[in-house]
Amino acid sequence: MERMVRGSAVARPPQTSWTAVRRRRVAAGAAVVLCVVVDVWAVTWAGAREATEPGPFARSGRLALGVGTGPAASLAEVERVPDAATDSQVGAGSSAGTSPQKATSTSGTGDGRDAKGAVVEAGDGRFTVVPMPASALRPAPTSGRTVRYTVEVEGGVDVRPAEFASTVGTVLTDPRGWQARDGVRFVDVSPAAAAAGAAVDLRITLASPRTTDKLCAPLETRGQVSCHNSGRVVLNLRRWVLGAEAYGSDVAGYRTYLVNHEVGHGIGHAHAYCGGPGKVAPVMMQQTYGLKGCTAWPWPTPKPA
Repeated sequence: MERMVRGSAVARPPQTSWTAVRRRRVAAGAAVVLCVVVDVWAVTWAGAREATEPGPFARSGRLALGVGTGPAASLAEVERVPDAATDSQVGAGSSAGTSPQKATSTSGTGDGRDAKGAVVEAGDGRFTVVPMPASALRPAPTSGRTVRYTVEVEGGVDVRPAEFASTVGTVLTDPRGWQARDGVRFVDVSPAAAAAGAAVDLRITLASPRTTDKLCAPLETRGQVSCHNSGRVVLNLRRWVLGAEAYGSDVAGYRTYLVNHEVGHGIGHAHAYCGGPGKVAPVMMQQTYGLKGCTAWPWPTPKPA
């Protein structure tokens, strides 16, 4: 239909249907929502990718986000993942259990290496709670937050379980450790108590590299590093046997650091960094990846002058 304006015909603009208007409004609303979601995701991802200094094993800048139970653990345990090529990969994977089980024998007398001298790559994925030798424990504090823990060893890794438990117990109750630094009180849970369902705050586990990857998932450990993941302190057999460059031939010193560092995450501590050349490295520094000019120190309490 046309209407006349001063003798000329002017076309009436076509009527826009309400259906088309509604469709445009819905599309515009969806676009706004999508933009908001993308912005939120970008901010969250940027926050999660806490920067770490590259270490000697850094691989293409890829980061793995650690998970913890402490108050600052959402960003506390970002690790730069070492290159898996730094040590040979031997053996096949195994499924990792999620609770203590009766395992195949863990009464090995070896040092965590196979017949060819390589670190055992995969255990059987089952764990035994190890009794704590009485000689490893010092009198516990009478006050402070109680942290109940078990010591567990994966079957098939060929280590001496009693020696592992003794090292863990000695480190946790040492006067230079977290009991003095944080005022906590570590209490070992026996195999019988654990089997009866006793409460456990931390499960301190020695696991093969392949099983470490399973227990630490979704963290990326690539068979190389250790982790704390949701109340489980997973100590990688590879690091337990080989140590790290920062400690040189002092594997015992590195083991002390490893226990204190990962248990530190378990009781709520985030990473710390080197304070400057020549200073003592804090135990929550990623000393596995290098000292950045600091000197190695495996304890949470200050180094004596």
